[in-house]
Amino acid sequence: MIPMYRILCAVLFTALALTCTCVPVIAADHVVAPSGAEFASIQEAVDWSSSGDTVRVESGTYDENVRLEKKISLIGINSGNGVPIIDPNGKGNAIQILADDCTVDGFIIQNTEMASGIRVASNNNVIRNNVLRNNGLGISLVSARKNSISGNEITQNNQYGISLESSSDNRIEQNTLQKNTVGITLDATSLANLIIRNNFLNNQNVISESPSSTWSSLLAYSYTYLGQKTESRMGNYWKDYQGRDKNGDGIGDVPYVVSVGTIQTGKSGTAQNILDEFPLMDPREYYTGVVLATSSPGLKPTVVTQTSSAATVSASPISTLTLQGTVTSSPDVQVSNTHAWPAIPFSILIVPILLVILIIVAGIWYLRKNGSKPGEGPGINPIVRATSLVKTAIGKIPSPATILSKKTAQLEGAQTSPHLSVTDQKNYFPRELENKYTEIMFVGRGGIAWVFSAVRKTDDVRVAVKIPISFDEVTGKCFLNEIAAWETLRHPNIVEVTAVNILPIPYVEMEFVPSSLEAIEKPLPVWKAVHLITGIVDGLQYAHEHGFIHRDIKPHNILLTEDLVPKITDWGMSKVLAADVKKSSIAGFSLSYAAPEQVSPAEFGRTDERTDIYQLGVVFYELVTGSLPFGGESIVEVGNAILRDPPIPPSAYNPDAAAVEKIVLKCLAKNPHDRYSSAAELMAALQGYLDEDDD
Repeated sequence: MIPMYRILCAVLFTALALTCTCVPVIAADHVVAPSGAEFASIQEAVDWSSSGDTVRVESGTYDENVRLEKKISLIGINSGNGVPIIDPNGKGNAIQILADDCTVDGFIIQNTEMASGIRVASNNNVIRNNVLRNNGLGISLVSARKNSISGNEITQNNQYGISLESSSDNRIEQNTLQKNTVGITLDATSLANLIIRNNFLNNQNVISESPSSTWSSLLAYSYTYLGQKTESRMGNYWKDYQGRDKNGDGIGDVPYVVSVGTIQTGKSGTAQNILDEFPLMDPREYYTGVVLATSSPGLKPTVVTQTSSAATVSASPISTLTLQGTVTSSPDVQVSNTHAWPAIPFSILIVPILLVILIIVAGIWYLRKNGSKPGEGPGINPIVRATSLVKTAIGKIPSPATILSKKTAQLEGAQTSPHLSVTDQKNYFPRELENKYTEIMFVGRGGIAWVFSAVRKTDDVRVAVKIPISFDEVTGKCFLNEIAAWETLRHPNIVEVTAVNILPIPYVEMEFVPSSLEAIEKPLPVWKAVHLITGIVDGLQYAHEHGFIHRDIKPHNILLTEDLVPKITDWGMSKVLAADVKKSSIAGFSLSYAAPEQVSPAEFGRTDERTDIYQLGVVFYELVTGSLPFGGESIVEVGNAILRDPPIPPSAYNPDAAAVEKIVLKCLAKNPHDRYSSAAELMAALQGYLDEDDD
């Protein structure tokens, strides 16, 4: 007869084996850092990891190539010394994704020369919140499907910002592509891709042979644009788009031509253009509070989860990491960081329960048989002793729930970390300044800074706060030069800087002005236009007398108070006239409002005070006519019109504008010597109109 203890041991061993095989494996986290971490190499951490693991990479520069050949979440963490950088020094692709369901989030990826920053040759991956610069190609997709490319800054790449070859059903959204040779390219076998709400500011924005990819959203969004809440489908921002926006919803009135004659239709094979039917008038940062519109019939925002079996990505993916490591995308709806307990199948729980019962039975049997040991004194109640043994044993075995709880705590700790990825920082007000302000709201982006409105705690006054977009040397110099020019100007028609500091972080506080000239409906009554222009001239006269010209006067840079007092903002392009003051290093201008000397300085000379007068003449013309004086289908046509074409007289659009026509046309003279010589002279001309109007 087999002894009872042997039977019990066999049963216990079997139960333990079943427990090990039935309890699910929980994905692990690995940390990479230049020193003091589990790994010093990203690729070593990836090779060591199991499928489904997360590799968190801390601040530092990693001179290596990374290959993802299994499901891995590769997450960059700013641990205090900046976003982690992957720099292979021209030796092939920086990151190559060969497995499905991977994530790459929060890196600067640079210097691959002719190779790709990220090359994707698989499906269902998420590429987000990265900076890709100085590569051959920023992101290339080759035979890749159902990938989500979002929130990346792709700049100064030698060939293409994003390239798609034989890649279909991908979603490319909310990326900024600028200063690339070509922004994005799609071949004829790349089908049914969705490209929306991106910023394209490149030498050439797009080359597309794809007949079925879509360049504007299929559903309408609700958003706020220049202080006005509205609804529309949304396409992309194209730097070279020359259309108008008559209803002020921020969407161009005519489509942007993505490519000419790509789609063949009908039996005759007539060629049709590929269009972005809802082009954005401004970069997407000017469109705030963007959510899927719920007022339109049939538009119901839903939350779609991307798993290994499917990769349907919903509009504007704002992502939250779940316990299992999947990515949950929501249509611009902020998802709570609270993690719900996952459902644990009964088939998994039954084994530990059975094991506990067997341990109790075995303990009782053993104690009844052996009683107390010699010298132990009076026998201890066997039930009590068995209970104590069971508690000790159970306390040493981590249950599935315990493991999941620990994982939840780790993830919550990671998500509340102050070290955010690159794109998350855009809408993140620095915690170092939260002791100064409350009621903080993201407003938009200026040339080199993010802009927030906030209430100052010391006196409950709402102000605007500018935070540099990045803290590299070039941006820092531009930011400081802008403020050096700006903070010395004190005038009722110039936005006032109220505080500047570099500690605890660089920031600028200025008066908050709620609207802009760009947001008001045009044309205006002539008397109202003159009122506004007079205020702007007054501010310019003050700036000129103090040695500054603006060089970028346009409606977007003229803010309006609730009382319609115009205030000039964005002095980032200002040029110092006095020789003993440092000049701003920022270059560029807005072409539609550019003076001839800005378009062709070799022919018309250098910029001076009369440049501001010309640009103000363009604004004046637009206010009284509702149109710009010069236009065209391309940048070249607009530039040639500015240099060569006479403007159509304002009275041809609006008979009432005849009263100010001479003033407007003199401001718009091609030769600077034919314009008003100073803001004071222009003010005198405007005063003459006002005196006649009073009579």
